Amino acid sequence: MKVIQKINNNVALGKDSNGRDVVIFGKGVGFPQVPYEVDLSKIDRTFYDVDERYYRLFNEIDPELIYFVGNMIDIIQSKMPGRWDRNLIFILSDHLHFCLQRIQSGMIVDFPYSYEIENDFPEFNRYAKWIVQNVNKKMNVHLEKGEITCIAMHLISAFEGTNKAGVSKTEKSSRILKKVTKIIEDYFNIKINQNSMNFFRFRYHIQYFVKRKENHEELTEEMGELFDGMKESYPKTYQ
Repeated sequence: MKVIQKINNNVALGKDSNGRDVVIFGKGVGFPQVPYEVDLSKIDRTFYDVDERYYRLFNEIDPELIYFVGNMIDIIQSKMPGRWDRNLIFILSDHLHFCLQRIQSGMIVDFPYSYEIENDFPEFNRYAKWIVQNVNKKMNVHLEKGEITCIAMHLISAFEGTNKAGVSKTEKSSRILKKVTKIIEDYFNIKINQNSMNFFRFRYHIQYFVKRKENHEELTEEMGELFDGMKESYPKTYQ
């Protein structure tokens, strides 16, 4: 395995024997002068097809959290075979990192729990609950029940299933996202940075929105109350 670019001392970008790009995790793998051949025994984990916008997370998130999330995702994917977004580990690591930061700063954000998701996507919801339980135990924290819904939404968005229907839904979401982005840019007379983490999160909200509409799911009363508060606080955004 050849290391071709340092991300930080413990994360680097490399190429395997087939010339494929790969993100390499391992103690000190980014320390020597690049390029160089790394001893495979020094590699803890590799990730293929990582979106470049996630590279900056490697300097913000403890690698142990990424390993922890990766192990949980491996178990879930082994029990739910199909096409999964390869960036799910980093999407979920980013989400949990932000949750832990909020807890450390004393910020409480009580996201509503969705019984619709629990009923309509029981398997995803069950695994999301399992993730929350594991995080609470390992990190000695207490994530609110609404985090189960947030994590379930990430799992639902990342899973494309095993047939062509998943692909067509993804393409439909992409078309809608493109149109919605243009509406926002035109209205506010701005140019959205589509390489930003905020845009990437927004993309997954749009994907879930499309799935929810196709399933004829309505907002819960709790979500409606949250929406009314946001509408009052951000009238221009609501328009």
